[in-house]
Amino acid sequence: MHIIDAHTHVQPQHAALAVEVMDRCGIACSVTLAWHDGFGDGLRHQLEAFGRHPGRWVLFGNVDWRRINERGFAEAAARQLERDVAAGMRGLKVYKALGLEYRHADGALWRVNDAALDPVWQAAGELGIPVLIHTADPAPFWEPLSEHSFWSGVLRGEYARWSYYGSGLPGRDELVGERNQMIARHPRTTFICPHVGSRSDCLDTAAEDLDALPNLYYDLSARLPTLARSPRRVAHAREFLCAYADRILFGTDMIYDDAAVATGTQSQSLYQPDAFPLAGADPRARYADTSVAFVQSHLQCLTTDVAQAEPPFCRSLAGFTLHGLALPPDVCERILWGNAARLLRVG
Repeated sequence: MHIIDAHTHVQPQHAALAVEVMDRCGIACSVTLAWHDGFGDGLRHQLEAFGRHPGRWVLFGNVDWRRINERGFAEAAARQLERDVAAGMRGLKVYKALGLEYRHADGALWRVNDAALDPVWQAAGELGIPVLIHTADPAPFWEPLSEHSFWSGVLRGEYARWSYYGSGLPGRDELVGERNQMIARHPRTTFICPHVGSRSDCLDTAAEDLDALPNLYYDLSARLPTLARSPRRVAHAREFLCAYADRILFGTDMIYDDAAVATGTQSQSLYQPDAFPLAGADPRARYADTSVAFVQSHLQCLTTDVAQAEPPFCRSLAGFTLHGLALPPDVCERILWGNAARLLRVG
C-alpha cells in the first residue's frame, strides 16, 4: 500500500533521518510544513535540501506574518506566494497563531475571518495550492487542568503553555466558527484543517462542517488517541471515517528538529523531554526507532482491530488503550494515499 504522510515538520538538516524512518515504515512521500521561515530565500534553501531526496517531499511554505500590520500586507503576501509557488512550494501552512497570537498595533487580536486577509486565501486558490490552516485546539485546552482530563499528561511542564484557561483568549468554538466563515468565502480554495479540524472530540460537528464546506478537508494528525481510546469512540470514528473517506488525509505531525532529535524520543509522542533519559544511547538512532514505533502505531490503529495497551502517545496520566479502527481496505487506501495524491498531484 502506498502511504503519504500529509503532516510533518522537518528541519532540512534532518531530512535524511526522516527518510530513513519513512523507508522503514513504507511511507512513499511526506508533506513537510515549514516553521515560520518558509518564504523567499528561506524557502529556497529548504527546497534545495529536500530536493536531494527526489520524489520524497512536498513542501508547504508560509507568508511572512511578522509584517501583518504593514500597509498592503495581504497583497504583498499574495505576490510572494506567486514567486514561492514558481520556485516549487506546493501548499501554504498557517499556524494557530492566527487567532491566538497575532495582534494589531492597538493590541487587538487579528481574527481568523478578517476580510483584510482575503487576498492571501484567494491567491492560494488561483495558484492551485491547498492551505493547511491550524485553528484552535481541543476544548480541554480552555478548561481547568485536572487529573480527570484526557489531556492531563500533556498540559503541564514543557507543554503547560498550551493551556488557555483563564487567558482571556477566544474559545475553540469561536475560533473554528471564524475559520469556517473564512473558508466559506473562498469556495475555490482548498483548505486542509489538521487534527480533525480541532473537532476530534465531537465528530457530529466535524461532519456538519464537512457537509457545509465542500472545499474543506481534515487530516488525522495527533488525534488518533481521541478517536480510538474506547470501543464506543472507535465505532463512532469508524462510521465517520468511512462516511467521509474522500475528505480525510493521513498525517502524523512528526517533528524532526535539533531540540527534539537530541532527546532520542519522537517529539509528537508528547512525553516530557526528559521522560526517557538517553543513558548513553545514540540520540539519532533512538529518535529513528521511537519515530518508527510512532508511525507503526498509527498504521496498526487504522488498519487492524488490535488494541494497543501501551501506545506511544502521552495523553492521560491514567494511561489509555488505543483500540484498532480496522478500516476497510478501500477507505485505508483513500486516507493513506489517494486523497493526498489527488490534492497534491503526487504519483
